[in-house]
Amino acid sequence: MKHMTRRALMAAGLAGATLCSSLAFASSHREAPLITEDPTVDSTDVYMFRSPQSPDKVVILANYMPLQDPAGAPNYFNFSNSALYRINIDNTGDAVADIIYEFNFRFELANGNTFLYQTGPIDSVANHNANRNLKQLYSVTRVDIDESGNATRTVIGDNILTAPARIGPRSNGNRAAYEALTQSLIHQRNGTRVFVGPRDEGFYVDINAIFDLLNIDRTDGLGDGSAVDGTAGFNVSTLALEIPITELTADGSAPVLGENLGGPNAVLGTWTSAHRRKHRVLRSNKNPREFGPFVQVSRLGLPLVNEVVVPIGFKDQFNRTEPRDDLGNIAGFVVDPELSRLLAAVHGLTVPAAPRLDMVAVISFLPGALTTRDDLQPADLLRLNVAIPPAQTPNRLGVIGGDVAGFPNGRRPGDDVVDILERVVGGGILVEGFGDQFPNNALNDGVDENDVPYLNVFPFLGTPHEGFVHQHDAE
Repeated sequence: MKHMTRRALMAAGLAGATLCSSLAFASSHREAPLITEDPTVDSTDVYMFRSPQSPDKVVILANYMPLQDPAGAPNYFNFSNSALYRINIDNTGDAVADIIYEFNFRFELANGNTFLYQTGPIDSVANHNANRNLKQLYSVTRVDIDESGNATRTVIGDNILTAPARIGPRSNGNRAAYEALTQSLIHQRNGTRVFVGPRDEGFYVDINAIFDLLNIDRTDGLGDGSAVDGTAGFNVSTLALEIPITELTADGSAPVLGENLGGPNAVLGTWTSAHRRKHRVLRSNKNPREFGPFVQVSRLGLPLVNEVVVPIGFKDQFNRTEPRDDLGNIAGFVVDPELSRLLAAVHGLTVPAAPRLDMVAVISFLPGALTTRDDLQPADLLRLNVAIPPAQTPNRLGVIGGDVAGFPNGRRPGDDVVDILERVVGGGILVEGFGDQFPNNALNDGVDENDVPYLNVFPFLGTPHEGFVHQHDAE
């Protein structure tokens, strides 16, 4: 498994092309017209991987509120108190949630007669509790849904403090002090750990060049060192879970890697969703009133599906659909990708003709390479084989780089999903006659790593940038 060749990947991918398990691409920032008006429920990235710190557990990270400038004072970025956030988990392969973790938020204000976010340093547990004027607290509830649709609810934690904004050295101390406070705010219950708060934007990409009419000539698509990480210096807001594998699999087992790749219970799928009340009434002299059932307004599993694959006329509707319906809703956009045609038109690249079943095979969860199952419902969700152990030396190109512990077998923070996508769209992975064709098999955006290091402990995403000193594009 550690030394899987391109030939083996080709065989696995072609065998699974018509039995694909997911429809996918890369990341999702400000991807649909309506969601740009409601950034607190805009999901940006989802990660799922076996924890290198605790390999008997799975880590799921769901990021919201893209491109946060750290100096966004005096009201720093918070989750919406009126929204319901969910991390959904499918452990039967039908693209329907069997387990849901629900997050709800509320504010606690110590002194309403000051404009200050904090009235003194918040660089330790004691100082944070005493001096943070505006606190955001949350509850997290696990919902288990049986075959009949009956739900059992278990409160994992209530009135838990989110981590504070990282404002500057006078407010938060140095990086070590901030991370010590972060660790103190991790909530634990029966082996499950939860963290909520700001983190560095861990998705690295030359987004400026890509959306400047595919202006990747500044890297020639091959990384000449002139590319710019367009998300550098920004933060996101993170929902982080670390859960024992035995709490997630359908039969409560911890699958072991073997000839059957862990068996039918080894594959988990996840996606995040955000929901708002159906009715909102604006009142002239009072706060808005919200009531009625929750309606889904945002969803994300695998990266760039809505951002790059789904056309603009369907983006808002896609955010309201369910993964189980993806085969009927978006399969046509996947097998005839607009981005492939644009690469041909703008850069004269020779690309394979539609229908592109290789796109589905490579970027989806490869049957035969990552699982022996061939009955997984095609859907936009992130799937992970929990029988495959964490890599000792991760490769940023994941499976196509010979590292089967990486994307699309789940997704780790360091996985370079943009480079993987570009090579797949260019046909440089599985398509006969293109797999060895340059530059199709070497396309990249020129950004190969994040602007700050990831952590090697939970919650794994890097320390958020501080407002006092931060930088975006380098001069």
